[in-house]
Amino acid sequence: MKNNLINLLINIALLYILIFIFIYSNEIKICILNSIDIWINNLIPSIFPFLLITSLLYNYGLIDILSKIFGKIIKKIYNLEEKGSYAIISSMFSGYPSGSKYTKELLIDKEIDIKSANHLITFTSYANPLFVILVIGETLLNNKKIGIYIFIIHLISGLLTGVLFKTKEEKKSIKKEREKNKRKFINVLISNINDTFKILFNMLGIMIFFRMIITIINKKIVNNYIKYIIEGLLEMTTGIIDISLSNITLKYKTAIIGFLISFGGLSIHFQTKSIIEGTGINYYKFLIARLIHSLLCFILIIIFYDLVLV
Repeated sequence: MKNNLINLLINIALLYILIFIFIYSNEIKICILNSIDIWINNLIPSIFPFLLITSLLYNYGLIDILSKIFGKIIKKIYNLEEKGSYAIISSMFSGYPSGSKYTKELLIDKEIDIKSANHLITFTSYANPLFVILVIGETLLNNKKIGIYIFIIHLISGLLTGVLFKTKEEKKSIKKEREKNKRKFINVLISNINDTFKILFNMLGIMIFFRMIITIINKKIVNNYIKYIIEGLLEMTTGIIDISLSNITLKYKTAIIGFLISFGGLSIHFQTKSIIEGTGINYYKFLIARLIHSLLCFILIIIFYDLVLV
């Protein structure tokens, strides 16, 4: 009964979107072209190189090097298996949804157990540093320093979120040496390029879908501030662009943007859910952690703004 009701509501919503597409076909066309433009000019340059290189490094044993350097610290602070340090460090540079991707790979390769995977997923969701510093800071807010500030607070609040989800139970490290990759480099490269573009194309499709919904919302909601919040929660990039152009004070623009990149938007949540599907990793822990992460980021940005940026 419950599933039938949910299916009915989904069908009604999709039919409404379909009717809207026919009525406002020109607006939808512009929405799709704008999404493709953002994807090509912002997301691919900032995400593709990091995802590809970190995936290649994973294949050729960086995980062992990072676990030796950071493993003991990670184990002490988060009570995690040492190999989990790879997902934490890589996610900081690659941007979402790389954290869920690497957590899944570590779990499948039996480098970590399911408890560690469920813990890792709570604090390995970070925006790409180039996107935050260059696109948000330098381009949208005309201040690179603010971009750096947002990213640092974003990282700190994410790491603090991980501490909150720390379990008391002692986790035994899995003493397992990875086998050296015996495939030819060109084969590994092509395989990783395919995997990376699969993630990027999923990002594009999900972004277009949510931006179409945002286009509908813009036709129906008059209050700009309500629109900004809904836009940001649905599709982060759209919300951030509109907030950066609004007349909100710079301090609160910075804090709201920090909130949005820490939550990620439902488009990021959909990507994460699709990646971890069938692994046993708990999406709801990820969701709760993102709410905590975003609130922490907002509060810390407000507290230290005048001290650091004024």
